[in-house]
Amino acid sequence: MINKKWILAVIASMLISPVNAKSTDHDQGENNDSFLVSGSLAFLTEYYWRGTTQTKGKPAVQGILRLDHDSGFYTQLFASNIQLDIGSSLELDYYIGYNYQINNDLKLNLQYLDVNYPDEDKTLPRVDFEEYSIGLMTSNLLNAKDELNLSFYYTPDYTFETGKMLRYEAGYRYPVADQWNIYTQVAYNQFANENAYAVLWGTDEKNHFYDYKIGLDFNYQDFIFDLYYANANVNKDLPSADKTVVFSLTKLF
Repeated sequence: MINKKWILAVIASMLISPVNAKSTDHDQGENNDSFLVSGSLAFLTEYYWRGTTQTKGKPAVQGILRLDHDSGFYTQLFASNIQLDIGSSLELDYYIGYNYQINNDLKLNLQYLDVNYPDEDKTLPRVDFEEYSIGLMTSNLLNAKDELNLSFYYTPDYTFETGKMLRYEAGYRYPVADQWNIYTQVAYNQFANENAYAVLWGTDEKNHFYDYKIGLDFNYQDFIFDLYYANANVNKDLPSADKTVVFSLTKLF
């Protein structure tokens, strides 16, 4: 597992770097480095992630702080309240990634994700986990502003120490009117074996599941209004995997 202190050091150095870069530019009159700091604050009726609720169907507040560099490298922090019965009420994630623009319509993404649950119950198997992913995004297929995303995610040791986990995901977004978009996403999730699936989802009858969502969003100035329906075939007897409708309001800054 990558040392979390190293991750935090990288994030901290990148957050400090824009200040230094601006100072150098002022003193020397030239600097090719350019950073962009952005973030968001979201209020959701439910935190739903990859087939299951993370808040037992209850509301969530989420924050994102992101730093992008002109080279394509970026780092990001994500925080949200959770209700997973693991002794922690907070999820805190660290991202480090790289975006490469292949051409005007095609982009490659490489990303590392470290998922953490501070103050988790230490008597449980380890709940924190890491994830590596690669993705391709293409646009201008049916419309100049549409987007198709194809992604692959790999976790060497998923939560509760259940071994490797693979996720194959496809998503498509289409603009239907000014500031209005419809989107859909479908994914296939494969776990190490039936025993691992039983630990996670309460049944050993399989080692995989599908999840999907379809939604509509509206962008107004720095606000995003989003509504989607989601479902999965995780385990029909598992309350946390019920189909759901989620509304969210996000403020960008």
